[in-house]
Amino acid sequence: MMMLRRLLPLLLCLFCALPVAAENVLRVGNGPDSESLDPHRAVGAGDSRILTSLFEGLLTPDAAGRMVPGAAERWSVSEDGLTYTFHLRADGRWSDGSAVTAADFVWSWRRAVDPATRPLFADFLYPVQNAEEIAAGRLPPDSLGVVALDDRTFQVRLKAPKPNFTDYLYHRATYPVHRPSVEKHGDGFARAGNLVSNGAYMLVEQVPQSHVTVARNPHFHGVAGVAYDRVRFYATEDTQAELRRFRAGELDITETVPPSQIDWVRENLPAEFRLAPRAGINFIAPNLRREPWKSNRALRLALSLTIDREGIARRILRDGEPAFTFVPPGLPDYAPALPAQAAWTQDARDALARDLYAQAGYGSDRPLTLTLLYATKEANKQMAVAIAARWQSVLGVKTVLENQESKVVLGRMRDGSYPDLMLREWFWVFPEKYLEIMRSREQRNGNGYQNPDFDAAMAVADSAASRSDFAEALQRAESLLLSDAALMPVTFATSRHLVAPHVTGWIDNLRDSHPVRYLAPK
Repeated sequence: MMMLRRLLPLLLCLFCALPVAAENVLRVGNGPDSESLDPHRAVGAGDSRILTSLFEGLLTPDAAGRMVPGAAERWSVSEDGLTYTFHLRADGRWSDGSAVTAADFVWSWRRAVDPATRPLFADFLYPVQNAEEIAAGRLPPDSLGVVALDDRTFQVRLKAPKPNFTDYLYHRATYPVHRPSVEKHGDGFARAGNLVSNGAYMLVEQVPQSHVTVARNPHFHGVAGVAYDRVRFYATEDTQAELRRFRAGELDITETVPPSQIDWVRENLPAEFRLAPRAGINFIAPNLRREPWKSNRALRLALSLTIDREGIARRILRDGEPAFTFVPPGLPDYAPALPAQAAWTQDARDALARDLYAQAGYGSDRPLTLTLLYATKEANKQMAVAIAARWQSVLGVKTVLENQESKVVLGRMRDGSYPDLMLREWFWVFPEKYLEIMRSREQRNGNGYQNPDFDAAMAVADSAASRSDFAEALQRAESLLLSDAALMPVTFATSRHLVAPHVTGWIDNLRDSHPVRYLAPK
């Protein structure tokens, strides 16, 4: 017994000295600082990446960005295309271990269109019966066309057939939220320590202007396939600093690559550099709530024609494609409405632009001065400087460049408080999602465009029973939009990332969707 007592401290010390398995932590550059992790309120691409790790919709993207069963294991559609019945998986759980039910989706979808929530993407649910009227405050939320037939059967009634309705159901606007947490914490439900989610990870830490940390959710139905114990999403609005952090080994994935460093990266980090087409566009939105932009089409078109899109894409950004349409090419079942000027030389466009500028009432004796607002980012600055230089050299326009933090620019976009023009970006894989922000009813993401013919074409698309009729109506709407110069396309997007060699599972795709649940250490 005495010998055992003497050996016990030694054994305990030996046990303490045994190596402890280190956590697998993935460090991701995530762009601007997180604004909101309320799925029905979040707007930024960075918040979307975090939310994809925390929540799961009825459908969810796989590693290649394709839609696969998520919270719903299967579904059926009625013959008239109006009723969708979703069967939830039996092992769906919230991060507190409670079951995810059809009633959760009913309550959450009502919340997602309730004006009291101040939702930013309620339009994703507008195909659902009464959704648009609820969002406008004309009907109560409980009139939404959704019902829980039992704990695991969620039924949705549409106001008209929508052939691609299920494609929408990956979006954060359709995520379920945990009702007890929302009712207990109010707006604070989406904070670390309060948030209960149903995805592969759960929220454990938020440090403003620094990072958000998520940890593997032990109750997630697919937890066995989730490789990283934790993922830390870092705020990396300074893209040059982000590149330096990657080179120093502080990041495993970058949100982007600065355009000025692309040539260097191609030469020095070829194995880590991931460049691929992305469904998205950079464009300029004139504030059509204000003059001279509201009524002076000739002025808008003159400025648009003067933009040297090929030069910006090839020489400034070094990896883009010039954009003459609003909807990018390559999206399923849609061919963009290409205007005639796309085939012209830049000199020909400049000549017409000068004529239109004079028709608009401007010239050397009355030069235009305008403000171009953009979010702080190297690529945005380079585009803005190049565009301003063209307007000055071709038309004599003086441009005041104003850059602000992304959050501020988003706020000014929503309230329409910018004076003249805003350089924006927009990313969707659905053609209608580009055009819908230009409807006269759009209050948060639009620029004040009002055209009854455009709205009528979009209404035809809303009620189209076939994909071909749907595409035809959208093409008419896009043609009207471009003819009005209600916005100025600049370049189509690409995705640029650096991915460390020890990270596996990354698949380039048009969505630029890379859910961290599918990534793994080598």
